[in-house]
This record gives sequence, C-alpha cells and structure tokens, in this order.
Amino acid sequence: MDLKELNPEDVVFALDIGTRSVIGTAGIVKDKKFVVISEYYVEHEKRAMIDGQIHDVSLVANAVNAVKNKIEKDLHIKLENVSIAAAGRFLRTVSVKEEMKIDYNKEIDRNTIRSLELTAVKSAEKKVNEDTKGRLYCVGYSVKGYYLNNYLIGNLMYQRGEKISAEIIATFLPRSVIDSLYSVMEKVGLQVVNLTLEPIAAMEAALPQNLRLLNLALVDVGAGTSEIAISDKNTVSAYGMVPQAGDEITEIISQKYMVDFNKGEKIKKQCGKVKDITYTDVLGMENRIASKDVVKLISPAVKKIADEIGESIVELNGGRSTSAVFLVGGGAHTPKLKDFIAEKLNLPLNRIAIKDRHSVQDCVCRDNSLGSAGVTVLGIALVSIRRLGHGFVDVILNGNVVSLFNSHNHTVMDVMLQAGVDPGNLIGKNGQNIRFVLNDIKRVAFGTLASNAEVTINGLKKTMDDKVKEGDNIEIKYAVNGKKAAPKITDYVQKVYSISFFVNDIIENLEPLAYIDGNKVKIDSYINEGDNVNIAFPKTLGDYEKYFSDNDDEDNLIYYLNGEKLDKNYIINEGDRIYRVTENSPSKKEEPKTESENLKAAANEITVVANGKNVVLTGKRKYIFVDIFNHIEFDLTRVRGKLFLRLNGENAGYYDALSDGDVIEVGWE
Repeated sequence: MDLKELNPEDVVFALDIGTRSVIGTAGIVKDKKFVVISEYYVEHEKRAMIDGQIHDVSLVANAVNAVKNKIEKDLHIKLENVSIAAAGRFLRTVSVKEEMKIDYNKEIDRNTIRSLELTAVKSAEKKVNEDTKGRLYCVGYSVKGYYLNNYLIGNLMYQRGEKISAEIIATFLPRSVIDSLYSVMEKVGLQVVNLTLEPIAAMEAALPQNLRLLNLALVDVGAGTSEIAISDKNTVSAYGMVPQAGDEITEIISQKYMVDFNKGEKIKKQCGKVKDITYTDVLGMENRIASKDVVKLISPAVKKIADEIGESIVELNGGRSTSAVFLVGGGAHTPKLKDFIAEKLNLPLNRIAIKDRHSVQDCVCRDNSLGSAGVTVLGIALVSIRRLGHGFVDVILNGNVVSLFNSHNHTVMDVMLQAGVDPGNLIGKNGQNIRFVLNDIKRVAFGTLASNAEVTINGLKKTMDDKVKEGDNIEIKYAVNGKKAAPKITDYVQKVYSISFFVNDIIENLEPLAYIDGNKVKIDSYINEGDNVNIAFPKTLGDYEKYFSDNDDEDNLIYYLNGEKLDKNYIINEGDRIYRVTENSPSKKEEPKTESENLKAAANEITVVANGKNVVLTGKRKYIFVDIFNHIEFDLTRVRGKLFLRLNGENAGYYDALSDGDVIEVGWE
C-alpha cells in the first residue's frame, strides 16, 4: 500500500503490554479485514512488570514510547489514539453459593431469580474484598447451578418452594490495574479510545463469532500466568487465571543448565524443534544437550501447569470439560503442554489446538513471525474496530452516573451490580397473613400483595435482562412490600345493627357483641395472630338475658308482650314493649303505666352536633354512635371511599357511647 496516501484518522493502533515485552500493531480496515501496516516488538529494559502488574510506570512508558516512535517513523504520521487491554491475570474469580427464602404460595419469576443472582454476586464481591484493596469491577458471572429446597434443578422459573439457592462464579477486576495502564498512556501522549480484557481480545482473534456458539476454552499461556476464557452460547461466559506459565519452565531450565533467564528462554523455544541444543553457560563453557533430555526435565512442571489449567477450565465451565481448547501466547508451544491438557480433560489430542496469526481470519499480516505470541494484539485491534467505543460505558441510574467496564454487552442487571443496589430492593414481600379462629371456624386475613421492581430505559418499560448503551437513562422503581393484615372484628359483621325496645318501660338495645379469648372487647377491635374470636348476634329474649340483663334471678322471671307470655326463643323486634315480673309476684303482670309516665321513665334527651348540625336524640336511656344514622342523611350501602367516624375529633367506633354536646363527624375519605 502507498503510505503517502495514508489518512492518520484511518489508522487503528493497538498495544499488548506484557510482563516481558510490548507489542504494537498499526493497521487499517480494508475489505472488512484489519490489515497490519506496521508492527514493532520490544522487551522491557528491566523487570518493570512482575506477573503483568506494572511496578515501574516510567520503565513501561519507555518501552511503549519506543514502539510508538518506531511505528510513527514507519508510517510518517503521529499516533494520538490507542487501544489497550487489561491483563486477565488480574482478574479475581470466586465461587459462592447463596440462598433466599421465598413465599411458597407465589410462583418464582425472573425478578426473583435475578435478585438471587445479585445477592450471590454481592457475596462474591465481599469475599474478593477480603484480600483485594481498592475498587472492583464485576466483569462477568456465570451460574453453575440452581437449587430448590436444597435439590439441584435446571430452571427455577414458575416453580414453587420455600427456599432457592444459586451457585455462581463471579469475576472482578481491580480499578488500580486500569489506572496504572492509563498512567503509562498519559506519559507517552496517547489517548485510550478502547479498553478491553486480554482474554476477550485473544478470543476475538482466535475464535470467529460463529464458533462461539460452541462450548470452548481459550488459554493464553503467558510468561507469568495462564489466562482462561470460556465461550458458550455466543458469549464469553467465564474468565479465570492460573498463576503458573512459561517463566516457571524457563527458571527450571536456567537452574539446571546454569544459564541466565534469556538463554533459558532460548533453550525452551528450541526444545522440540531441533534434535540437539548448543549453549554457553555462566562459566563460559559451551555445552550440548539433547532436546529430549530438556523435555524430560520440564515435563513434571508442564504437567502441573496443565493440570491446573484443566481444573480451572472444568470449574469455570460448571463442572464439565469444554468441547475443545485453543492455546495462544508465547508459552502455547511449551513441549507436552497440549498432551497433558488433553489427558486432564479426557479429550482427544486433536481437540487441543494452538492458534497463531495464520488462523486469525479477520486480519491480514505481512509478518507472522510472532506466531501465537502475536495473537492477542490483533484481538485488541479487532475489539476496538468492532466496538468503536471507550473503556467505560456511562449510564444514568435513578439520576446518578454509573460507569461500566466495557468488557461485554451490559444489561440493567450489570448496572445494578456496579451501583451496589441491594438485591432486596428487587423483590417485594407480601404482607403478613393473620390466622385466627372465628366462631370455631379457622380463618385467614391476608396481607396486601407486594409490587415487584419496575424498570424503564429512556422512558420505555424494560426488564433486568435488557441491554444498555452509553448515555441510557435508567429508572428503577424498586419493589414495595405488602402491608401486614390488620383485620377488625367489624370486618366480619355483615350488618351493623342496633335493636331498641323497652323492658318495663326502660329502653334497651340489642347489638352484636365481641369476645377475644373469652374477654369482651369493642366490636371494632383488631384481631391478632392466633386469636380465638367469638361474635354474638343477640336476637332473642334468651340472648337479652344472657348478654344484657343485670338481674340475678333470671330463672324466676316471666316476660309479657301485649298480655301474652313470652318464651326465651322469642325474637325481639324494634319498639317492643315487654314487661317482666317474678314468678312468685302477687300480680303476674304489672299494670302498664300511663303514656306520660312511660315517657318520663324513658326520657333521656341529649343534643349532639352531627356534620355541623344540631341533632336531638330522644327515646332511649343511652345512645351509641350508630344511632346517629337514624337522624342524618348518609347511605352506608353506597361506598365512596374509606369511611371515617370521628367523635370529638378522635376516631370512633359504631358502639361508642354518646353524651350531650358531643361533636360527630361521618364521611368518606
């Protein structure tokens, strides 16, 4: 290509910053492929990085600057933007199991499941924080299994039970790792336009999108660590890291053959490619060794690394092996590594493949000498091209900005994770039910139903699983718990009534009576859990004697109405004038008093104020609140809201006693 016609804005610049080296790649997009037009590899002057962690920002910046200057010279342009990756070796992956008690009477829905998962992730974060300082980003989690009442189950949706559990693997990245990378870029005058994770970049390069439907593992065997990514169902489902890799093998060779680290690395790379290896040790003596002897020397260490890689793959993949394993990175060609991984995972050897630059379908490289070590940098460039975004995605959650590490397509659930939302805010609890006995029949008063969380994105109703993008405005209306049941005895009295009648010309009232655990209470009393409630509805003469009469000699009493003797089953009617005598009375029936005498005996006239108007109550010895409905226009049968009863400014009940001068208010709220 003619570099003179090169537009600097079309150039994609990617950096892979490793423990021992920095690889820089510049290219353009042509025919839907990333075409490499300049590339440079440089090793760090000193041990500026240990296991991928930047320990000396200035030394790392020197290496990056050397790469930058070389490519700028090649292309005759100034590089201003860069795409980088955070090392997967810094990922902290933990496995936890959390449980949640649920309402047996309610089907398990998606919000309940997501709340359970969120609870588990928060628990995982707490566990990671025990040995990791600073802020953490959750870059992903996968569910190993769900449990219903302690039994493993494939799907919790629409199930019922008393307890659910989820076992998850969650992965976190310390913010300090990102900050040190940004510090290096600032020192060399580069603006980070995209930040990804090295395992994601490696997978982007080594595994085409159509292959990610399969359950595969990609292992980047570096100098200090082996980083693992699992793909399944078109997504990266889990990340992991094994703290052993190529350097451990090199150190064994260096100690055995008395050479420095660089010569040990050279011997390792020659091993298996040539029959015999010639080298000079630290004493200046030239030596010759057979490759097979070196392989024999390092095999125990290689097997140990392979076993740990295999165990990590199985754990990350939910307790089973993946269908295949792809190896990239400088240590991918370590002798016997493929064989031992295949043995550990019980896979055919042809299911373990090394991916080098030739296999990156979406890239065109002039120089493939870097082999598998140069795969990740191509992936960093590809991720940048496809994402065209930044290292962080900023969204708004209930008015607050939340930054998400741009490692994958994020959902509302991810936003809540990063914002530290309490999982309990997602699921509302129904109000507590009250169980009691009413007139020897078991009854239940139900609490009100809870309302679950509601999600909107930019004003449109969504779910926890919906994807979010830069600048989205997310509103979450959190769940509201139902109210505890608060039953009153009056709730179970179908008709409130009061029958007025006369006994020996003295006015009496029949009205419902209430008892809780044998104790008389007001008819509007609240019922509590376990109460034994009895409601009496007196109607007969016998009921009057039982509940209202204060005469101690009931057995010797005889009752008359209009000259007729009454038995105890007589149903009392409104206005009845009943006369009562004793059995041994000289006169079986008292002479009726004159009308004026009757009125005088019964007279108890009071004046009250009802809804702002004076009302005179006459004809009774005593009056109760319900009597006022005979004197005001108020239809109780047409409900227009919540009924309120007030007496002298206080809430009142139907059977509260009235006195002269009382102020009464009745209405609908």
